[in-house]
Amino acid sequence: MPTAPDIISSIFRKYNKQDLSPEFIRDESNNICDILEISRVGDPGRTARMFAEQGFVSKVNGTCKYDPDVIPSNKKYEFEKYEYVYGYQDFEKSKKRMEKRKIDDLFNQIKRLVDDNPENRDYLNSILNPAHQAQQGALSSSFTFSQLIYYGVPGCGKSNKIREQLKNVPEKNKVRVVFHPEYTNAEFIGQILPKVNGHVTYEFTPGPFTQIIKRAYLNPNEQFYLVIEEINRGNAAAIFGDTFQLLDRLKAGETDSLGNDPANAAVNTFTEGWSQYFVQNDDVNAYIRGTENSIQIGNIRFDSNTAIRLPPNLSILATMNTSDQNVFTLDNAFQRRFDMELVRNEFNLTKPAVNAQYNAEIDDTGIKWGQFWGWINAKITATLKGLSSTEDKRLGVWFVSNAGGIIDDKVFAEKVLKFLWDDVFKFKRPQIFADGIDTLEKLINSFEKPSEGKERFDVFKDKSNLVAFVASPTL
Repeated sequence: MPTAPDIISSIFRKYNKQDLSPEFIRDESNNICDILEISRVGDPGRTARMFAEQGFVSKVNGTCKYDPDVIPSNKKYEFEKYEYVYGYQDFEKSKKRMEKRKIDDLFNQIKRLVDDNPENRDYLNSILNPAHQAQQGALSSSFTFSQLIYYGVPGCGKSNKIREQLKNVPEKNKVRVVFHPEYTNAEFIGQILPKVNGHVTYEFTPGPFTQIIKRAYLNPNEQFYLVIEEINRGNAAAIFGDTFQLLDRLKAGETDSLGNDPANAAVNTFTEGWSQYFVQNDDVNAYIRGTENSIQIGNIRFDSNTAIRLPPNLSILATMNTSDQNVFTLDNAFQRRFDMELVRNEFNLTKPAVNAQYNAEIDDTGIKWGQFWGWINAKITATLKGLSSTEDKRLGVWFVSNAGGIIDDKVFAEKVLKFLWDDVFKFKRPQIFADGIDTLEKLINSFEKPSEGKERFDVFKDKSNLVAFVASPTL
C-alpha cells in the first residue's frame, strides 16, 4: 500500500515544472486514494511542506514545484525512490472503474430529478440534442451587436424608434434605464447594500448593467438589449466608470486571450463582438456565477478569475436630446464608441398615427398641429439663424400628442408656448410675441382666455403670417 510520501511525490513528478497549489495537491491526492480504494491522506499539505524543507521541491507564493533539471542529482535520485503510483499495473483500470461508478451515480441522480419533476425530461432531451450542443459550441456567433445613439430634437420620436425596434423582444431580454444628473456608477453597475431578514446582512445588489450582462452570459443564443434613455442628462463617463473600456469590441478576424487565469488562457479565446478590453469586478463576477465555482458560457469557461467583458449578444441602444438644458456633453472618446443616427424631424404621412398627429386641431383654432409645426420651425430657423443651437430648438413632431384628434388649449399653452418663451425665443421675445405680452403668465392667459375681439394665435406678433402659411404652407 502506498504511503503519503509515495502519493505526494507521484503528483509532483507527474506534474513536474508546474506550480501546484495546496488545493490541487489535496484534490489530486484524494482522487488517487479513491482510485486505489485506500484511505485518503490526512494532510497532503504537510507532506508537501516536508518535501520543500528537504529541498526536493521549491516553494513560492504558496505553491510548490518539482523541477528535476534544477535540483542536485542526489536529491533527484532520493526523491524518485518513492513509489510512482501512476505507474501501478492496475492504476488505469481502477481509474476507469471509478469513473464508470461516478457516471452511474450521476445517472441515478439525474433519473431521480426527472422522476420527481417530469418537466426536467424535456430539458434533458434538449441538452442531449446534437443541434443544441452545436449551438452551445460558440457564443452568439450569428448576432451582430449594436452600440447606437439616436439623437434629434425633443419630440422627434427617438424613444418610439427604439420601442418599435424592440416591440417583439421579450421583456427578460431588455433592460431600460434613464440617466439623470443624480444617477451614479453604483446604481448602474451595482453596490453593497444592507438587507434585513431577522438580522442585518450586506449583499451585492446588481444594477441594470450587471443584470443584463448576466442574462446575456447565461443565454448565449438569445439577443439582449440595454436601453439608455437620455444618455447625456447624466454624467455618462462617470456612470460607466471603468466599464467605459468595455465599449470597444473585437472586430471580425480579431481574437484576444488576455485577462484570464493562465490555466484557462488556451480555452478562453474571445472573438468578434466581445469587448476588446476587460475590467475586473469581483462583485459582478460572483453575481454572474451565482453559487457555482465556474460556469460554461458557450466556449468560455467563466470562473472567479475571469474578467468582465460585453458579450456579442448584448447591444446598447440610447437616446440623446442635443438641445436640453442642464445636460452633460458626451466627449469625443465616448461618442466614438457609438454609432450615431439622427431621427429626422418630419411627418411620414403614410403612417396612420403620424397622419392623425399632423391633422390634429389645436383646440378650436381651426389650425392643424402639422401646420403650426411647419410655421414655427421655419420661424425658429429664420429668427435664430447663425446660432449653433438653432436646429436643436425646433419642435419635434411629437412635442405634444393629440387626444382624439385634438390638442387641448391648456396642453398647447403649458408645453409649446412655455417652451418657446423660456427657451427658444428667450432673447427674442419682443420680436416674436404680441405687444403687451411681457410675461409668461400673460402669454398663457391670452391664449387660453383671449380677450374680446381677439383670437388665440393673436399672441404672436405676426399672426397674419401664420394664417398665410396655413393657407399655402410654403414658408
